[in-house]
Amino acid sequence: MLPLCLSRPARGAAVALAIVVLAGCSADGGSDPAVSPSISSTSAPTPLTFEEATTALTETLLPTATVQRCDEYEPGSPEAQEYLDQLAAEVAATAAEEAAAPSPTLPQCGSPTLGDLRAASLAGHAFAVGDPVELPVSGGAARAIEVYEMRDAGSAQTAVATEAADLDGWAADKETPRVDNADGTYLPRTVISAAGVDEVDLPGWTTWVLSRDEASFQDDGSAAADPYSTAFLWAARDSLVIRVQVVGDTPGQAVATALDTATRYTEALD
Repeated sequence: MLPLCLSRPARGAAVALAIVVLAGCSADGGSDPAVSPSISSTSAPTPLTFEEATTALTETLLPTATVQRCDEYEPGSPEAQEYLDQLAAEVAATAAEEAAAPSPTLPQCGSPTLGDLRAASLAGHAFAVGDPVELPVSGGAARAIEVYEMRDAGSAQTAVATEAADLDGWAADKETPRVDNADGTYLPRTVISAAGVDEVDLPGWTTWVLSRDEASFQDDGSAAADPYSTAFLWAARDSLVIRVQVVGDTPGQAVATALDTATRYTEALD
């Protein structure tokens, strides 16, 4: 997973929150939940398909000031060929202006570490690209839903159990000292609190959520920014894995936001 890339602004100052905050900040690794978490007693009568899961990704689930969608295609499928043909035509149209036009490639969505067959994602932000944002934002400054098609149900369960193990200790209380950057800027001292990994109730799914609150402080002990919360919800059902990410929420609220988003998404699936 990629690290959280949020800068800590001075109190009251607005900062530009990069779209990349949703590239992924959960780790494959502090807490040690059950290796094989129990699934809810409510199960679907028929296995869910990846196509059904991607159809249920709608903008109503996310902040909509800025929305980005990503869909992967099965290599060799008609959809994949149509995408490549369209991209090749666009590349050819601009080739005369570019010394080396890139070869058309299929899109890659979500985390590249899960070993999935296909993935799709939808990300929404409570601000337009390039606009400043002041954290926290109720409901999260940025939110995303990703769905992965795994090889089978066992692979899906293993993927979620691995994330829930939090081996890198992302969801653990800790303190990070001030970091001086080469360009003369610096990242203030950061304190992670209220961190943990918990199993949550999402009917029909095996579900774990990793969360933490973040606060930053200047050298004199004064607050460098208002604290905010972040959460990553992982869930498995049949051969599908979903991840809901919430970044920049009110302290202590990111888990509720992630679970509400996941609940509305899975209800749409059913």
